[in-house]
Amino acid sequence: MRTLRLTVTDSEYEAFRRAAEMAHRPIEQLLREAIAAFQRESGKKVPLRDLPVLPGHRPLRELPSRADLYEEIFPGEVSGGRS
Repeated sequence: MRTLRLTVTDSEYEAFRRAAEMAHRPIEQLLREAIAAFQRESGKKVPLRDLPVLPGHRPLRELPSRADLYEEIFPGEVSGGRS
């Protein structure tokens, strides 16, 4: 584990202090959870329902592959044999 030194504004500190107090947990734990949530979110693929589509059903960008579809429907499972 590494130790971080972080400078925040007084209002940011107060917001975390109040949130930690309300949750009955230390500020450090809330910050670790925020970092973990950021890591999970930054690696996520775009959910299928969020793909932008123009009127007339033309996609604005390339559609996901079949493998990507199976991974979203069955996360963590191997899609062996599916094509």
